[in-house]
Amino acid sequence: MRKFWLYTGATAISMAGNTFLYLAVPWALLEHTGSGLLAVTSMAAQTAPFLLAPLLGAFIDRHDRRTLFIAGEIVQCAAVAMIPLLLMLHQVALVFVMLAVMGLAKVVSDVAGDYGLIPALVPRERLDQAASWFNSAQLVARFAGPALAGLTIAAAGVTWALLIDAGSFLVTAVAALFLPRVRTAIEQHGPTMREQIRAGIAYFRARPDLRRLTAAVALYNLGAGAVEPTILTIGTDHWNWSPGALGIAVSFGAVAAAVGSWVSPLAPHGPHRRHLRVGVWLGVAALGSLGLLFVAPILVIIAFCLLCFGEGGVNATTMAYRQAEIPAELSGRVNAVIRTFITGTVPLSSLLLGLTVGFTGSFLVFLPAAVTAVLAVVIWTTSPTRASNAPDPAPTPGPVPTETPAMAHAVPQEAAR
Repeated sequence: MRKFWLYTGATAISMAGNTFLYLAVPWALLEHTGSGLLAVTSMAAQTAPFLLAPLLGAFIDRHDRRTLFIAGEIVQCAAVAMIPLLLMLHQVALVFVMLAVMGLAKVVSDVAGDYGLIPALVPRERLDQAASWFNSAQLVARFAGPALAGLTIAAAGVTWALLIDAGSFLVTAVAALFLPRVRTAIEQHGPTMREQIRAGIAYFRARPDLRRLTAAVALYNLGAGAVEPTILTIGTDHWNWSPGALGIAVSFGAVAAAVGSWVSPLAPHGPHRRHLRVGVWLGVAALGSLGLLFVAPILVIIAFCLLCFGEGGVNATTMAYRQAEIPAELSGRVNAVIRTFITGTVPLSSLLLGLTVGFTGSFLVFLPAAVTAVLAVVIWTTSPTRASNAPDPAPTPGPVPTETPAMAHAVPQEAAR
């Protein structure tokens, strides 16, 4: 488990650095363009490449996961480091290009790490607990990051915030050098990439419970995926809050999410219980989304924290659900398909909330988030507990770590934003 903690710590550093980006880019775009729409839609440029996840998932299955993870971190480092220069040159369009490049590299890094490295580092019997630990560590990083980012922006400006983010990717890449290589037996032989993609899609289509889970979380993300940059934007434009105050507010949300993720495994396990837990946590997140409709800023922040608490639970419980339900030999490709829909709605959320962010009052600004969150709960809770009569997958070679024993189990992946 020591190398699992090395991976978890390294990715937590990267997550903390990314919070600098999430605050600095909207703030910089507001300063340079005065456009709230551009500030909110900056997230769309980062998340749109996740639509390519099924293609990249099959590609990653054929190569060493550690090498791809390191390459993804280095590309993200370079892309973020270019943004301050482009802002100085007033090349806003190229800033969005760099955000898209970063998003593409993040797909490779996340899928290679979460789908390839974690299974080689965690014993099968400890996967549920490891998923909770991993999510909690990421969310603790989100807690520390925004406060530091806000203070850094206020004290030194957005350039230093972005350079710190770039440096965090470099630190993560260096740490990954001490992780084991994870090869697959299909690097040279086996099904073609097209056959692999088709097998993953076919299994997903044969599982109505996975389709319903994907629909529920994707619909939730359609409204809530861009809540954080929207709060940062209205906090600046309408509430006249400082970057430090907004960073601290977002940090409280990250704390709530970490707590939700940490307590999620405490409930009893089992297929029916797991299904129920997903519904409960979606319900908590929906209550937080409804609370965003309050006008008073402090009430909006409290509701945001409740939303984040629910999201932390959703992330951990949906990870466990997919770990139990998706065969190991198809976990990468099937989860890549799921992730395409789940993360693919975040750019749409940026556009949706980007259109409402100019309205006066939190009710109209966050109405899309409230409506979609409630519909997500309805979609999931009206489903049967499980439909496990899917056909057995065709055998395909799984990942084989070169320095640790192979683990035959599915891989966790974040479910919500």
